[in-house]
Amino acid sequence: MKNLESNELKFHIGNGFLVELSDEDIKYFSERRITKAEPVTLVFFSEKDDGDNEKIGFVEFDLRVINKNAYVTFYVTPQYRGKGIGKLMLRNALEFAFKELNLHRITAEVYEYNERSLRLLESLGFKKEGILKEAKYHDGRYWDIIVMGLMKEDWKNSRR
Repeated sequence: MKNLESNELKFHIGNGFLVELSDEDIKYFSERRITKAEPVTLVFFSEKDDGDNEKIGFVEFDLRVINKNAYVTFYVTPQYRGKGIGKLMLRNALEFAFKELNLHRITAEVYEYNERSLRLLESLGFKKEGILKEAKYHDGRYWDIIVMGLMKEDWKNSRR
């Protein structure tokens, strides 16, 4: 095989490059390169007297099925914020994730300016595991992303 010079190396933009990974190489890749699972989204609502449902928010788990973990995203509609509903939603969602989905860990990435989410996750047992320095651009500046994690065993022990 010939050594390539910089001006001989070409590329195109696209996602059509498929190559079979050897068993030896698989360990170097994220599970997302090997298999993709649909996210599991729990939509929370309140039943109204007239039979309609009022949406309150959602909790979504972006699954990594081989490694039995997920990244969590959550949202509470503005009218339900500050009332403890988010904590209740997340508590129910974590129970579902650890018991029914049989996850081993859950990861959350939180922008440093989202102090409410940080406090909420910490109140449910999530621990700060790392910081992605200046990884989020918002409102004219770069912010850190705080990586938080919750292990199944820690969740079990916090419920006793």
